[in-house]
This record gives sequence, structure tokens and C-alpha cells, in this order.
Amino acid sequence: MKLNGTGTPIKINGTNIDLGEALPHKVQEELLHIVETHFGRLNHATVGFTRDGHWYCCTINVQVGNLKMIVAEASAGDCHQAFDQALAKIGRQLHRRSRRVVDTTRREASAPALA
Repeated sequence: MKLNGTGTPIKINGTNIDLGEALPHKVQEELLHIVETHFGRLNHATVGFTRDGHWYCCTINVQVGNLKMIVAEASAGDCHQAFDQALAKIGRQLHRRSRRVVDTTRREASAPALA
């Protein structure tokens, strides 16, 4: 995994929530793994946790390559569950975008060269 030169490209924020040590470590590992699966480079990412009544909300913003920002949100009764749900959404979006990039590249390569 190539980082952007400043150490970790992932910022984790908790608004009025004590995230502890396990959750930020889990966020780092799993988000990097998902991005490595579909793209080789993570420009930057932000993961935010907030509390909304009895629910915990997780918002993930990911920038890979030169693609647009990918955003996912999820709410659950636990921070870990909210992160897992939002990460699944990010994974689906990354999968879709990586397939589009591959399909576009194949189409451009198979098009006859105009001379």
C-alpha cells in the first residue's frame, strides 16, 4: 500500500464519542484492505462517528486515484456495526468503479487506431 507521504492517509474522528483503541485500529486495517482489493492507492480517507439518540452513525469519505470522492453512511446501535455497514457500502461502490475503469480501458484498447 502506497501512502501519500504523510504517514497514514486515514483520519478518524469521533464527535462526543470515546472510540477507544480497538476501533481506530480496525478502521485502519479494514479500510486499507478494501481499497487494496480494488485499487492500489488510497489518496485520503475520513471516517467520522457521531451519536444520534440511541444510534451511532458512521460516515466514510474515500478518495482513490483520480476518481471522485466516494461517500457512505450507516447507522446502528454500535460503532463497530455502523462502521461495518458503511464499509460494505464503500466496498460495493469501489467494486463498481473499478469495473467501470477496467471496462473503459478495455474498450479504448480494443478500438481500432485511427491513422
